[in-house]
Amino acid sequence: MNTKKWNGELISYGILSAGTLLLVYYLLHVLCGFSLMDANAYNTFALQADSWRQGRLHLGQDYPWLELAIYKDQFFCSFPPFPSYVLFPLTFLFGSNTPDGVIALAFSVAAVLGLMKAGVKIGLSGRDACILSLSFTVATNFMFVFFNPAVWFFAQTICFSVSVLAILAALHGKTGLSLFLWSCGVGCRPMQVLYLPVLVAILYRYYREEKQENLFLVSIRKWYTLLPCGAVALSYMILNYLRFGKITEFGHNYLPEFMYIHKQFSPEYLQDNLRSLFHMPQIGEDGRLVIDHFGNCNILLVNPAVILFICLMIVALFRFGKNKKELLSSALVYLCTVVYMIVTMMHATMGGWQFGNRYFIDCLPWIFYGTAVLLSRQEKMVKGLIPIGVWGLLFNLYGTIVVYCNY
Repeated sequence: MNTKKWNGELISYGILSAGTLLLVYYLLHVLCGFSLMDANAYNTFALQADSWRQGRLHLGQDYPWLELAIYKDQFFCSFPPFPSYVLFPLTFLFGSNTPDGVIALAFSVAAVLGLMKAGVKIGLSGRDACILSLSFTVATNFMFVFFNPAVWFFAQTICFSVSVLAILAALHGKTGLSLFLWSCGVGCRPMQVLYLPVLVAILYRYYREEKQENLFLVSIRKWYTLLPCGAVALSYMILNYLRFGKITEFGHNYLPEFMYIHKQFSPEYLQDNLRSLFHMPQIGEDGRLVIDHFGNCNILLVNPAVILFICLMIVALFRFGKNKKELLSSALVYLCTVVYMIVTMMHATMGGWQFGNRYFIDCLPWIFYGTAVLLSRQEKMVKGLIPIGVWGLLFNLYGTIVVYCNY
């Protein structure tokens, strides 16, 4: 294929991907009453970053509407700190009133473009990569979080984006950059640590197939490329120790609800949370669909692209001889996702106020990779994304509006 023609096609589909996401973003803002430059009332990360600028680790006062950790009579951010790293430079201009909505939008655009580029790198056409990238963003439960910069959703949006970029960097053999971006994701959503085997497998495959080198030996020879990841991880541990006296404690255990009412993690939550993850919506007495405002909605209904992933794995299993490498890569994604789900189902809240089950959003970039790998060998099945994408877009749009507008 002509390189110039291909670049032009890729740019066109990139504009289509980003444009579609921006259109959905605008539609949600209009229908839910948001504005891009609205002040963010749930700005815990900005308050933390601004406190750092002022030379203190605690927030200086209580903010009763926020989920704050209380330790030694001081109030702290109870979430992993990386989003505050992003906002810290902006506090010198804006104080704690950072433009969180603009930052979230920028990360969202980076995510959809990163997914498309990853799909092309894996072997999909520009058109198929565009369709798949939109099927994993605006046609999934990611819709509920990406346009709202409130503390919980802001962290998930950044995590989604840096996870996508970590995968993209690994596909290009950029070991240091991919691990650095992965460590940034862990600093948003700690359970991302469970997907490290997938990232290493992508790097291993790149060096073995494209460079005919050994990943382990390359890592030793270029050890300095691992320093950014190590520095980020070390910063988390130092910050946790200085605040709470433990390198693994970022504050959630010091929320009043987990100190005095119930445990944060326990196997006893598994049964109810499993039921919530796969619960089918009910029809009310008036014949209308009932949308639960606290999750309790089947993850396959709000993330229908996952259904294609499962179908592709089944097809690849029957064609094991031809799809062995792709199936093994996707099986690793599947295994890590199952482990992720088991661990998160032992959490007390499973996301609280929400449409769908937002914790599962953290898995989507990795499932995208598994889907794209399989789809690169079974491109005819991309047609299945059309009805799946339409359903995902409409159902998530409906549910998101219902919850945000409190219908």
